[in-house]
Amino acid sequence: MSNTLGTLNSALILQTALSLVFTKRPLLQAISKDLSPMGAKQNQTILTRLKSIPAVVNDDQTLPSFTTSDVPVTLDHVKRVGATFTSAELNSTSRNLIEELAEPIAVAMANSIVDSVAALWTSGNFSNYTLDNTPGYNTLIELRKAFIDRGINGNRYLSVNAATYAALLEDPLITRPNRFMSVGTDIIQTSEIAGVAGFSNIFEYPATPTTNFMTGFACTPEAVVLASRAPQDPREAFGGNIPFPGNFEVLTDPMTGFSAAAVEFINPLTLDVTVYLKWIYGVAVGNSAAGQRLVYND
Repeated sequence: MSNTLGTLNSALILQTALSLVFTKRPLLQAISKDLSPMGAKQNQTILTRLKSIPAVVNDDQTLPSFTTSDVPVTLDHVKRVGATFTSAELNSTSRNLIEELAEPIAVAMANSIVDSVAALWTSGNFSNYTLDNTPGYNTLIELRKAFIDRGINGNRYLSVNAATYAALLEDPLITRPNRFMSVGTDIIQTSEIAGVAGFSNIFEYPATPTTNFMTGFACTPEAVVLASRAPQDPREAFGGNIPFPGNFEVLTDPMTGFSAAAVEFINPLTLDVTVYLKWIYGVAVGNSAAGQRLVYND
């Protein structure tokens, strides 16, 4: 039986891809997110707010004002990911090729965002650093102490390169508690260590930038801000009077609010089918004191 696009609605499959983005790269837990289905234009700047923790006062004292910090984020990344399936491909297999595309799309989208976030981990953006040539449990203690000394609270995360992650795995003070606390997980296969030395998660990120001898980056979510919007429907520029030769629909993941435009069309000459997700996003430094670079002395 030849493959048909009707086996599963392609929009539903792309919706599945959208819902997987923030699960395929858990490192994205470590940032603040402003995700909205509202349409936006390339290079548009939006204000994202970081919330502060209010002070507790005695009953006879005046309550302080609740404050937020505005972080401008420029939506300078316009991306799309998907595939074109030739007529020959679609008619030579009973597999649902579009369904198989969902997970790879999610991984590709997540990788793109993570790489943009990591590009901000520079000494110019985050001047605080911890020097360590022998990664282990003591490394985590020093990083934790740096945050506490600066009054940075909240969930702490650490992303390290492959060599540093391997060194951390060799320290029994790090791996032993995970054998009991993370039942059913494999910290080698998942490249993620949970609940050690005051860190919610430690992630292996092989593409960690190496500038200035950096081997990792520790942070709380307010260190980096991600803002994402859906692209505008091109038909709106002409009052909606120009027909679109296919389908254009903004999809939103109900769990995260992450949105993208699902585009699908068939080439009338070749009968090739193209499906992709298109989205706009930007990243910016939030609170620079909430980030700590891990470096080694060459």
